[in-house]
Amino acid sequence: MAVEQSLDEAFFKAGTSFNRPIPGQSLTDSPDAPRPFEGPPQFTDRTKLLEHYFEVLTEENTYESLLDTLESGMSIMEIVQTLLMQGFQEGLFNPDMMLMVAEPLAYMIAALAERAEVDFTIMGDEDEMPVTEDQEMSIMDQKMKTIEKPQMDEDFPVGLSEKLDKVEAPKQRSLLGEK
Repeated sequence: MAVEQSLDEAFFKAGTSFNRPIPGQSLTDSPDAPRPFEGPPQFTDRTKLLEHYFEVLTEENTYESLLDTLESGMSIMEIVQTLLMQGFQEGLFNPDMMLMVAEPLAYMIAALAERAEVDFTIMGDEDEMPVTEDQEMSIMDQKMKTIEKPQMDEDFPVGLSEKLDKVEAPKQRSLLGEK
């Protein structure tokens, strides 16, 4: 809850700040120095883009940070949104590709979290009804019975799925040596 509140405050602060370009400013910028997202994208193939994100997310420090972020309560979709917005701004892909890789990227992060035995939420729901402890246990039991492993998209790249199965979770994730 504290993470969501601090994120909301950060977005509000950024959205109400006057330290940003004025509307239409990009139309007066020099065409000789376009911003990264104004040029051609680096990735036009969905599989190659997903492989790029796989390489980035499985780097040792990044993987540990990803798991720490999930443990702090941030949902997978919030992480996906952040990664995709940053990738678009860096000119990695166009908005159409961003929509095409959102779901497979979420599956990838879920598989990496499951590999490290980290509990995660797919999407945080602020309007969720309060649940008693007994109801929560019954819901968890049902979910555990129905979902053994995150189900991959039917057109999720096979080679990437095999790489995900071979990823090893970090052994030590904190200075204290706790899991």
